[in-house]
Amino acid sequence: MSDTKAPPASEPDTAETRREIRRLTFRGLLVQAGFNYERYQNLGFWWMMRPLLDKLYPGKAERAAAYQRHLVYFNTHPWLIGPIAGVTAVMERQRANRAENIDDETISSVKIGLMAPLAGIGDSLVFGTLRPILGAVCAAMAVTGNVAGALIFFFGLLAIQFGIRFWTTSAGYHTGVRFFDRISPETIDRIRRGATMVGLAVAGALVATLLKVQTPWTYTNGHQKIKLQDQLDAVLPAMLPLAVTLLVFVLLRRRVSPVWVLLGTLVVGLVLGYFGVLG
Repeated sequence: MSDTKAPPASEPDTAETRREIRRLTFRGLLVQAGFNYERYQNLGFWWMMRPLLDKLYPGKAERAAAYQRHLVYFNTHPWLIGPIAGVTAVMERQRANRAENIDDETISSVKIGLMAPLAGIGDSLVFGTLRPILGAVCAAMAVTGNVAGALIFFFGLLAIQFGIRFWTTSAGYHTGVRFFDRISPETIDRIRRGATMVGLAVAGALVATLLKVQTPWTYTNGHQKIKLQDQLDAVLPAMLPLAVTLLVFVLLRRRVSPVWVLLGTLVVGLVLGYFGVLG
C-alpha cells in the first residue's frame, strides 16, 4: 500500500507563486490575439500556460502531450480567464508531481466546468454593468466638450480590466480546485441577476439624459399656443428618446443588421429634422 499523500488543493503564497500569477496575468492579456472560429481561444490559453508547461515537463513527449491538452476548444469571457488559468496551473503542477487523482481528463473537465459560468458572469458584470456605468459618467463629461471623459473611459476601463484579471488569477491559483466551492449555481445566478439589473438601470439613465430627441411642433388651443413637447414631458419625461430606443431594440431583436439600423436612424433623423418634425 502506498503512503503517498495527496498534494494540496492550492498553492502557498511564495515569491515563485507571485511571479507565476503575474506571468499568467500579463500573458492572458493576449488571449484574444489567437482567436479562431474552430477552437476559439485555445491558442491564447495555450500561450498563457506555455512557460509553466515548459518548466514542468522537460521531456519532449510529456511537453507535447501537455500542449495538446490545452489546444482543444476553449471559450470564456476574456476578462475572467484568470480563475481557469490559476486552477489549471495548480493542477498541472500536481500532475507533474505524479498526483494520483490528477490526469488529463480531470484537467480538461475542470476547464470545461468553469468556462460557461465565468462567461455568464463576465457578460453581465463587465459588459452589462461596469462598462455602461463608466461610459455613462464619461459620456456626461464628453458631451460638454471635456476631453477628460474619453481619457478616463479608456484608462479607467484598462485599469479595471487589469485589476479583475490579476485578482481572479490570484484567487484561482491560491484556492485551486476549491474555487468550485465559491461559485455555486446560486451564487452565479445572484451575481448575474444583480449585474443585469444595475446595467439596465444605467442604460435607462443614459437614454433619459444623453439621448436628445425632441419635437418643435406647437398647436393652438383657443388663443393659447401650446408646445407638443411640453405635453409629452408632462405625460412621461423623455418619451421620445424612450420610443426611439425601444424601436432600435425591437429591430435588433429581430436580427436587423446594426449597420442598417444606424443608417436608417441617420436618414429618418435627417428627413424628420428637415421637415420640422424633430428639432
